[in-house]
Amino acid sequence: MKKYSSILLVVMMMFFSCSEDFLQEKPVTTLTQDYYKTVEGLESLVKGSYQILRFKSDYNQGNYLFGIGSDVEVFSWSNADRIAMGGYNPDGWGPQLSGTRIAPLTNSLIGQVSGGVSEGVYPEINRCNIFFENFAKLSEADQKRLVARRGEALFLRSYSYYLITNVLGDAPLILSSFAGMPSNFAFEKEKMEVIYKQIIGDMRQAVDILPETTSELGRITKPAAAHLLAKMYLNRAQAAEFQNSAEPTLKALYKGNVTTDLDSAIHYATVAINIIAQQNNNAYGGLSPDYASLWLNDTKYTRDAQKEILLSAQYEPTITYNGRYGNTLVHLFNSNHTSLRACTPRTLDYGRPYATAGPSDWGFDMFTDRANDSRYYKTYLTDYVATDATLKGGKPWDKPTAYYYNNYLKPAADPAVTVSSVSKIKYQQRSIVYIENAKDEPLDSLWVVSQPYIMMVRWMVGSPNSAGYFNADGTPKTGAMIDPKNPVVTNTSGRKLMYRISGDKGEPFGLDRGLAVAQWYMSPRKWLDIYRGKGTDPNGSGSIDIPLFRLPETYLVRAEAYGRKGDYTSAINDINVLRKRAAYHVGEKRSDVLVKLEPAVITGRLDIPVAEKNAPYSVATDSYEKIKVDGTEWQPGSAKSRLENYPKEATTADKQFIHFIYNERAREFAFELINVEDLHNAGILYERIRDRDMMGAPASSTGTVDFPFPKDDISTNLGALGTGKGALNRMYTFKPWPQVYLDLLTDQNNQPLTDDAKKAYQNYGY
Repeated sequence: MKKYSSILLVVMMMFFSCSEDFLQEKPVTTLTQDYYKTVEGLESLVKGSYQILRFKSDYNQGNYLFGIGSDVEVFSWSNADRIAMGGYNPDGWGPQLSGTRIAPLTNSLIGQVSGGVSEGVYPEINRCNIFFENFAKLSEADQKRLVARRGEALFLRSYSYYLITNVLGDAPLILSSFAGMPSNFAFEKEKMEVIYKQIIGDMRQAVDILPETTSELGRITKPAAAHLLAKMYLNRAQAAEFQNSAEPTLKALYKGNVTTDLDSAIHYATVAINIIAQQNNNAYGGLSPDYASLWLNDTKYTRDAQKEILLSAQYEPTITYNGRYGNTLVHLFNSNHTSLRACTPRTLDYGRPYATAGPSDWGFDMFTDRANDSRYYKTYLTDYVATDATLKGGKPWDKPTAYYYNNYLKPAADPAVTVSSVSKIKYQQRSIVYIENAKDEPLDSLWVVSQPYIMMVRWMVGSPNSAGYFNADGTPKTGAMIDPKNPVVTNTSGRKLMYRISGDKGEPFGLDRGLAVAQWYMSPRKWLDIYRGKGTDPNGSGSIDIPLFRLPETYLVRAEAYGRKGDYTSAINDINVLRKRAAYHVGEKRSDVLVKLEPAVITGRLDIPVAEKNAPYSVATDSYEKIKVDGTEWQPGSAKSRLENYPKEATTADKQFIHFIYNERAREFAFELINVEDLHNAGILYERIRDRDMMGAPASSTGTVDFPFPKDDISTNLGALGTGKGALNRMYTFKPWPQVYLDLLTDQNNQPLTDDAKKAYQNYGY
């Protein structure tokens, strides 16, 4: 019986409350199946079923299965997992449970009991099936009372199948409930074509019967259902061309071929857009006016007022409502800055970081115009303030850096610094600054290390030797200095080009994330949670709501559908809704890191009006016109096209358009756990990881012409060397069925599957 507790296709019925407002359940002394034959029981059943919405943000499973491994996000723990997962090592991505990461978490996705909670898609599907079976036996009057709950149950079952097909492809399609142990475990896989036909039909019903709005926070509504349905139609249309593909993994994406799917995607996306636009009447097509407001957490549940968030996984700062571990995104995507000598220990100020995942190089470079697209500085936390009053381990000034700072960097009103044991970093002042510059805009290392804080710069040019800059007294040698007012190096002759240097001590470090210093990357602002660890939750679980669907994605779904039909005009209009909101607006303030420290070699990087370059850097002119999309972004050979750094296969306008959509998704949805599933369904995940994520790309990969992998001359251990470091294979875009699950299966006669039958059941390549 031990195996039955691990994988629960034998679905144990364990219902628990989810969170907030409507998700408040009354205790039931004796829970029997008869309870779910009543209106009250079915209400409770639907409430408990909302727990599936937490799967992505509850512990590591969502992060591994739906986050890490895209072209934007990489795995970065400094242990064996980093090697296996970040590099797509076969040992980490196989079907065995022992010593791997993917198989146990795929096992969790299928269904298990953990901490007394029934988790995963098939326990969820069973709950929904129980609802439908008992709903059908109610009186007409009682059915009318529960019509919206039926819509929610249709959505939740469909969403469950959406999760499982994204990860595993073909899967068992179970449409009736289990009250106990089945007579056998003959759970045959159904083709995705059949699964999608079922869930699209269910979702059409859900859209028809769900209300447009609800007074109960967290309930599923018509716009959320229409959004998911539009995505499903688009997913089916995306894979239609793979029906006869010679590539097995692409062929496995096939979900049917219905000629009207693109039109249906446009229709249902429009349903969602029109409802929210009417509810949230403003100049941004229903979007919130400020991208940053979506991630504020200075007042409890500030996200609840954001109409563009169609659906969230709900959380409260209590163990009772948090599920297994609560919202772990609050620390999984935060850089481990605590090991730096920067007086910034692990505090609530920066999300109590655990440093599990971080951005790839492409995660930074996809923002092609940081001066005018506000999403870069509203996505990334680029500077940290010293939070340790004792200033333990602070970096003291030395002669060269003190001289350079006093003579070239020091504001006139500030006192001169002296060489002493006094730290450069002051309490409650800036301690760490991130500058993620490109290879063609390296900064001079002396300028970097002479800042009164630590600078984490990606590309830097150093002196040919340690004594190259200075005389014995600390004064600079004649001709050794660059222009101190322009730290961007344009001539690297005879000088060492280094990738990722710590300004703390000046040591170089590269992309080998086995080093502790490799955990020093920018954290996203999106998951900072000032309530984590406070209140009644001693374990410090997350207390913020996690958006699952946002209206900008609805616009991009519709834009892609328009573009695939050849209607680029309509697609551009939808994309520009996002760009209009993404612009800097009059009255906003730009980051002083952007204005004062960002390099300016890339055209447009610092295209900021002169009047706006003075503190407090207030925006006087809306920057929308500078980032507005005009269609040349996917015109091969154009200047804008080159900035997008398309994979080498994207040589035509129609292919570049598709990749532009996913570049825009990356800019809008970094660290929101949707990029992997979207790239997967579009059939372009492999190409983009290969060309964008050095840790995931095969060792033979060198990237594209326009975006080569970083190369330096430090050492083979630390440097990037212009080659991939991973073992990526197309088959990894689908995950394996866990071996423990395959061993559980039987045929219709209750006989264990043969080895050949297990092999046939397993996904290609595993």
